Amino acid sequence: MASSNFVSTDAISQRARNMFAFDFPLKILFEKMTENPYHEDNKDGIINLSTAYNEAVKDVITEKFNQQELKKWDSSMLPYPSHCQGAACMRKVIAEFLSAETNAAQGLDPEKMVIMAGVTPVINVMAFILCNPGDTVLTPSPMYGGIPRDIKYQAEVNTYPVYLSSKAEPDGREPYELTVQLLEEALEKAKQEGHKVKALILVNPFNPCGTVYTRQQIMEYLKFCHKHSLHCVIDEIYNCSIYDNSVQSSSIFTFNPDDLPDKDRTHVLWGMAKDFGMPGSPVGVAYTWNPSVLAALIALVDFYQVPLFLQIAVTKVLKDKEWLKWYLSTQKSMLLESSNIVQETLDELGVQYVKPAAGLFLWADFRKFIPNATKESEMAFSMHCLDNGIAIAPASSFYYNEYGWARIIHTLPKEILIKAMKRLKASCRSFQG
Repeated sequence: MASSNFVSTDAISQRARNMFAFDFPLKILFEKMTENPYHEDNKDGIINLSTAYNEAVKDVITEKFNQQELKKWDSSMLPYPSHCQGAACMRKVIAEFLSAETNAAQGLDPEKMVIMAGVTPVINVMAFILCNPGDTVLTPSPMYGGIPRDIKYQAEVNTYPVYLSSKAEPDGREPYELTVQLLEEALEKAKQEGHKVKALILVNPFNPCGTVYTRQQIMEYLKFCHKHSLHCVIDEIYNCSIYDNSVQSSSIFTFNPDDLPDKDRTHVLWGMAKDFGMPGSPVGVAYTWNPSVLAALIALVDFYQVPLFLQIAVTKVLKDKEWLKWYLSTQKSMLLESSNIVQETLDELGVQYVKPAAGLFLWADFRKFIPNATKESEMAFSMHCLDNGIAIAPASSFYYNEYGWARIIHTLPKEILIKAMKRLKASCRSFQG
């Protein structure tokens, strides 16, 4: 039998061959983790600090979905769905939920919403709809490492990074601040290199830094897109994971739609994967004011349907206002506590980091332990961490050009997180750069 690592490309299309040629830096980490994962019967296994999954809430979410009412099947779940945008009851309750959680200036319209099996398919489909093969989108870097893959594999769309500096700049720019000047410079450079730029993709709250754009910044980015006739796709998948009480949501929904510079080119994504810790049962939302984009989303949704059983179960969860209030408060308290545990460890190590306000992660600078960091040496550090029982994702996994940084996931059960921090300290102190 041929090795499972051998892939013959003789009989497949060029599109499929392009997938195998694509550089996906996280792949090697995933493969190593799956060989020896940490679990109750393998406490010497690798603790995953690289995948943005809120494992800390798994018992709470499991208990909720195990309620008898949520496990009930009925015959309406068996035929083809009558509403291809997603079950009407589900779209209605998600519209109400997001309107409340974002303090929306205007209630969301369920008819402008399409439900798909996670935000990954939604980003893929949006790229397919908004761009032609070979077109390009801008996105700040460090970026969520899945974006280049998500828009390349099927839509054949390229990503052009807008590099953010880790240092404060003489012009007053703060570390990791995205400015319109940076966007203008990246757009001009991309054009000079032959790219046809069609859109800007933003993740807000920002993955991997855990920061939240201000409403003023969001408006500036929207004006930039309007000036250049670019679509602006904003992924708000961490919107309900803002745990710093001094930081307010800057969701697109906080703006009156008529005040948006170009609402027909403004599109919002959200999903249950991060805020509710259920990426394995994916539910993604695309919201658009553009009738043509909406029609195209509806035309493609059959390929990415969420099972009706799950749609109805999620509807029942989001209708339970009393439980939701308790859950979101509990979840944010857990995020704050786990983030503080990692920050205390990094402070002890003398490792600088971006102060987070949201999300499941911290963005930390390990160059103290990786002198003159390169792509190769930061990967060597990540491999050393694997040998010490933890997986962390280095800067190159986020298509960033300042090597030596890494993203640390903190949303683990407390006792496992504390064990992981001990392993992180041991890894740093024993690494021979």
